Amino acid sequence: MLAKDVIERARIILQDAGSDYWEHTELPKWLTDGRMEAYNLRPDLYQKTEVVTLDEGYAQELPNGSRKLFEVIRNESHPDKRRITLVDDDTLSRHRPNWRSEDPADEIIHYLYTEARAGVYEVYPPANDDPVTIEICYAKIPEDIATYNSDTQLKEEGEYAQALVDYILYRAFLKESDTVPVSFQRAAQHYAAFRAALTGQLIAQEG
Repeated sequence: MLAKDVIERARIILQDAGSDYWEHTELPKWLTDGRMEAYNLRPDLYQKTEVVTLDEGYAQELPNGSRKLFEVIRNESHPDKRRITLVDDDTLSRHRPNWRSEDPADEIIHYLYTEARAGVYEVYPPANDDPVTIEICYAKIPEDIATYNSDTQLKEEGEYAQALVDYILYRAFLKESDTVPVSFQRAAQHYAAFRAALTGQLIAQEG
């Protein structure tokens, strides 16, 4: 489904074809926000495997501002293509207490990653500046939707793209609730539908 199709479906339900209440610039922003909300709820939808070049040293950042790492897979630049295994800091530090200050190498053996430090990971031994490339699997941040008639294909969301209509409606009715209080309940219903479509979990409604 195209981004503009999602926006148009939302606009039909809002009965605002002339953008009299909800401006053209608002719905694309809400669609972008909806994609980010989907990213947080279902990062697996945005899973991507690619080869990355490491920074020199042990500290690394995920590309494109991404926050979820699924796996560091293997060495790419080293001819042996050795698989890279996950290790926790306590275990590695017990055997190599000064591992962060060891000499850089062109082959990576382990990686360290915790959800508490989203967006960053560490490698052992520290990478040198050859450069060193590895293959990783991570959740790539979805691109922004800039205009209401965007031809961006929502391929990551796939069958869940329809849920983004509910997210746009949620934001639209939330805005309207400032002047029409009853719209707050409708906004909550659309958010619950959005979340349920992505996670299979219903949100209890008040009232």
